Parts: sequence; C-alpha cells; structure tokens
Amino acid sequence: MPLPTADSPIHRLQLGFAGPDGGPRPHLSVDGMTPEGPNLSHWPGNRTPAAFKADLSTGIAFRFVRAGTAAHAEFLGDVDWVVNDHYDTDGFASLLAILQPEIAAPREELLLAAAATGDFGCWQTWRGFAVDRIVANIARSDSPAANVFARIDDPAELALRRYEWLLDNAVSILDHPGGYRALYEEEMARVEQEIDAGIRGAIERTHHRELGFTTLASNGPRHRMTLNTLAGTYRVLHTEQHADGPHYRYHDRTESWFELVTLAPPPRHDLRPLAERLTELEAQATGATPDGDTAPTWNADPPTAPIPELYHGIAAEQEYGQITRELAPSALSPATVEAEFVRFFATRPNNAAGST
Repeated sequence: MPLPTADSPIHRLQLGFAGPDGGPRPHLSVDGMTPEGPNLSHWPGNRTPAAFKADLSTGIAFRFVRAGTAAHAEFLGDVDWVVNDHYDTDGFASLLAILQPEIAAPREELLLAAAATGDFGCWQTWRGFAVDRIVANIARSDSPAANVFARIDDPAELALRRYEWLLDNAVSILDHPGGYRALYEEEMARVEQEIDAGIRGAIERTHHRELGFTTLASNGPRHRMTLNTLAGTYRVLHTEQHADGPHYRYHDRTESWFELVTLAPPPRHDLRPLAERLTELEAQATGATPDGDTAPTWNADPPTAPIPELYHGIAAEQEYGQITRELAPSALSPATVEAEFVRFFATRPNNAAGST
C-alpha cells in the first residue's frame, strides 16, 4: 500500500475520543459516528464517501489512506483530530491505519481479520482472534498493561488511554501476540474445541439456506463465535438441551446491522410478532401465562438493535457485545419452535439467503 506523502494532511491528525462532550473539534470520526464532520464508518447512517466504502471500518480507513494527498485534503478540510465514540478492535485498527500507516500497511490482512473477528463474531484466524481479544482485554487485571489503567474510572478516559496504549504498542501486539496469551488463550482453546466437536457432530445443524437460517442444538451452552461459525448463515437459532428442558436463543448476526459491500445478509424483520406467537403456544402447552416481571416468557429485541435476540427467559436489557440474559426451559419442542421460525421467515419478503 503506498504510504501518504509527506505533505498529506493525514500527518497533522491527533488522536481524541468522542465521549459525552463529543470530543475535540473539528474532527474525523472513524468506525463509530459523531453528528458532524467527515466520517469513515460502516455503521448504519454513516457519511462515508462511496469511493472509500468497505465491509469493515478498518477496510474503509485503508481505502482512504490509499486515496492520495489531494483526496485527503479535500475530505479532511480543516480537521485536526481523529476520534472514535466507542472502544473495540475495528476502531483500533481504523485509527492505526490512519495515524500510523507505516505500521498498519504491512499488517493489513491481520488487522482486517482481527476487526472481522470482533465485529462479526465469526472465526477468521487464530492471530485475528488473539489480537481481537488482546484489544478487548488489555485493561484486565491479568494484562501486562493492567497498571496503566488501574486508576481510571471514567469510561471515555479509559477508552482513550487504551487506544493510546495500543497505538504505542501496536508492533508488539501484532507481531508478538504470544506475549499477551493470558488475554486470549483460554477462550481461544474453548472456541477451537467447540468448533472441532461441532464439525464432528456434537452440535446438530439444520440449514434452511433459502431463508438464510440455521438451527443448532447442543447439550448445554456454546460460545457465540462457535455458533456463528458453524451456522454459515446470518440467522441463528440455538437450542440448549438441559435436564429441565430445552433453552432457546435466536439472534440476527451483526452483519445485517452494518452497511456492507461484499457480504449480503438477508434483511432483518421485527421478531416481536414471532415472540408473541411463541408466547401463545407456550401458554397452550403449559396451561398458564407468565405472571410478573421475573416470570420466564418469550422476548424479542427490535430490529434496530445491533444483535437482536429472541429468547425464552427473563426479560432484560443486554449491552452490545455481551450475552448476559438468563434463559429458562420452555415447554415447546425443538420441532415446534423451528417450524414457527421457518413459517415466520418464509412469509416475510426478500428472504434471499445470505450465507457465509
């Protein structure tokens, strides 16, 4: 990748963070999206010029850096700062591509794999997984850098300081991830073992590729990355078999939330009518209806959520990227639940399958 010339305005950019105050201005926002100014992002509603668009914000940043000095000057105007409004691997890789292209360019493939691991929740490469988890866990108590962040309580300040540290130590992280193995090796081993066992039959899979929908069934929970990788589609229903009965959790993968260029997930649909239908069937099967806020029921997020879920359990909010909701056993059989999902998707428009 040709590096920016010495006279490119990219070189004047400084790192900031768009916290509650919006961050320093004027700025370029990357990965996330602030209300004004130039923007390089794959988030819905982004202001990224068509010439720079890519599946990941990291890819968008690389395309921008490649565009040349004249394009840099026209796009940036009087901007002096580059910011993100949240903290994740795609954000780090985007910032690295713009602020340190001489380091990022030779490692573009790895940065894209790490960003895809974090944003799409699907296995790419072991190095991509390692870098993504190093970024996510760098402030954890067992991190080699834990003392740097130990006394920072403000979330925006913590995000900025982590980005600063990652940019200062990018070569170490990208070229020698083994030095940070405590931050990823246990989780990586779990995912690799689950994927291997699933391929060998430990997870039952039924593909409805014409609907872009897959059901997976296992004895107990499985890592979200395991499910996404084995599903091969963007609509995923997981049945956990337990002694007290089946536990159900469905999710639309995040690819259908982002604005993509090469990937084509099927459109999202509002899952709340399906949750109401399953609630009716649950009541018929049990002869009772949920009573109170803590009673298990069928719940669904709106389609605007980054990763909307439909699940049987205790109604609760869930932070983006987290899986914290409490599931509960259902009286409905896996065959019944699967049939309702198939019927739901089959009666919605534009269901061309999108598979990975």
